[in-house]
Amino acid sequence: MRAEAVIYSLLTVAAGVTALVGPRIYPQVIAQDQPYPAIMFHKISAIRMPHISASLGANLVEARIQVSAFAKSYPEVKTLAEEIRKALIYKSGTYAGVQVVAVLFDLEGPDQFDDSNRIYYQPLDFLITHYE
Repeated sequence: MRAEAVIYSLLTVAAGVTALVGPRIYPQVIAQDQPYPAIMFHKISAIRMPHISASLGANLVEARIQVSAFAKSYPEVKTLAEEIRKALIYKSGTYAGVQVVAVLFDLEGPDQFDDSNRIYYQPLDFLITHYE
C-alpha cells in the first residue's frame, strides 16, 4: 500500500484539489451517499525490480495507480482532473514514509458518464517509482 499512501498524501495537501473536493478522497470505492465532486484511487499493477543480492538494500518498485475524478458536470470533472494531474506529476522525495523516486503522469482515460447516477468521471493513470 506504499504507492497508494503516496497518492493520498499528495492529494490531501494539494490546495487546488482540496478546494474542490475537501476530504472526499477515497481508496477503491465512493459510498453512494457522498456528495460530489470526489476522487477515488486504486492500484492497477506493480512491478518489482529486485537486486541480484538481497544484501544490496531496498528494491525499486514501479506502481500504476489510477486516480479518477468524479463530478456533477463535465467542466467540473475536467477542472478536477487537471488539479489532480498538477498535484501529482514530477514529485519526488519522501511522502507518507515512502521514499519516492518519481511520480509521472502516464495515461488519461476516456471521458465517462454514469447515466444512472448522473455523474461525470475521468480516470488518470500515474506511475509511482519508489523503494520498498
